[in-house]
Amino acid sequence: MRQRLINKTEPQETLWQETLLQGDSISGRTAVVAQPISLQSLLLDSTITKEDWIEGVKHHSKRVTNLLLNDQIEEFNQYLSSQWGSETGESQALKAIDYRPVLQDLLQTAILIEHSTIPPYLTALYSIKDGKNTLASQIIRSVAVEEMLHMIMVCNVMNAVSIQPHVNQEQNYPVYPMKLPMNVDFYVGLEKFSTNSIATFIAIESPSDPLVKAPTYDEPVEVNTFSAKSFSLEENNFWTLENMKGFIMENVHTIGEYYDVLFFYITVFQIMAYYNEHGKLPQSFEELNTGGIFKGDPAKQIRPEQYYGSGGKLHAVEALAGVIAVFQEIKGQGEGADDSIFDVDPSQFEEGAELAHYFRFKEVFHEHFYLGGKYEPFMDENGMMPVTTPPTGKPLPVDWNEAYPMKENPKLSDYAHNKELYAQGLEFNKTYRRLLDAIQSAVEGNQKDLEKSIMYMYALKEQAVGLMNQPLDEQSNAGPTFEYTNL
Repeated sequence: MRQRLINKTEPQETLWQETLLQGDSISGRTAVVAQPISLQSLLLDSTITKEDWIEGVKHHSKRVTNLLLNDQIEEFNQYLSSQWGSETGESQALKAIDYRPVLQDLLQTAILIEHSTIPPYLTALYSIKDGKNTLASQIIRSVAVEEMLHMIMVCNVMNAVSIQPHVNQEQNYPVYPMKLPMNVDFYVGLEKFSTNSIATFIAIESPSDPLVKAPTYDEPVEVNTFSAKSFSLEENNFWTLENMKGFIMENVHTIGEYYDVLFFYITVFQIMAYYNEHGKLPQSFEELNTGGIFKGDPAKQIRPEQYYGSGGKLHAVEALAGVIAVFQEIKGQGEGADDSIFDVDPSQFEEGAELAHYFRFKEVFHEHFYLGGKYEPFMDENGMMPVTTPPTGKPLPVDWNEAYPMKENPKLSDYAHNKELYAQGLEFNKTYRRLLDAIQSAVEGNQKDLEKSIMYMYALKEQAVGLMNQPLDEQSNAGPTFEYTNL
């Protein structure tokens, strides 16, 4: 596996224990503090209450994620053993659950999350005038490329569980301005390169954990499928799409947290599949890893040698271990690995340390690099500092005025009065559609079509800059709209 991801302030060896003994200072007796229901009850007991189900998902999703995404397989095996009691017979409710529509929706939403970040990042990048803000441009470009990598890897996960991913259909297009399909209170839109757009990107990539290890690696730096409403839970049938989405809308606030809960759901369905196939609950990760829901055609996987993007590593998925590798990559690149600001432990990164997306954008916003800075005033006794700590290393020059004054969240309809401008905007949208069509064809098994995406990326920039040079009024210019377009 690639790296450890989860904050390790809680001793990992206690994660599989289900009771905690504490001294009662009044009576002197030892009291047993109630813990959430067991994983077995969470999966098999149709009599548990709504409150028990919610608390159980919170508790066990954290534990499963902590263990498996941190490669603690032996501890996970111990955790499984601690969860399974005596079985009283088959659970018809368990057998009746159809995982496919649930994972179709939740994984497709993960694709939308990744897709939703790409046009805003590209818009800010394209708005920077040629030859200006070179370092900032490199940072934004690197993140945009990695978001496309994330989208393709989520497609690999869908193909692994024999569910067709979609990236080019109208209902899968983000529409700006929009909120990410999670419990967040900010909007994502198409804006020029500015402090406001970079601040939005920082919010998008916010880490789940509030603390991070202060950087000490001092080498030179290389340069809407959800509604915002609450969902009610149906009594005695909690493993439904509506209930699982409802849990996410109430409890998930960052992209990293979304992937944590999604990973837990995938693991739950794999446990269910094993139970239904073998008549017993799995006792180890080895039993759980293969088979079950992983029935997809390996020929549809996009593999590292077929991906031409730079930055990050693409993982094929044929078992639960592949999902772990994908989610480690996505979470590490977005919010940092092993409690650090880096997307992988610097000692494991042969080409030099690379920061996670959140911290790369903070460098641009604060116009300084992290590495080489002084963070002692922000650090606690364990060398941890708030993730909000600004970078204080050497300057990263930024000229916020060297960007085209693009209208925020433009629509093709804004150009209806100008036939030439309308035609330019339409052609940009067609090029973007062709880019997504090439990715769609690739994830359907025609991997060579991924090569076409390079040509379309170059065309997109040229067409976007052409739009941004066209005045709309005295204050703003035109810009790309990234709207769905028929070819």
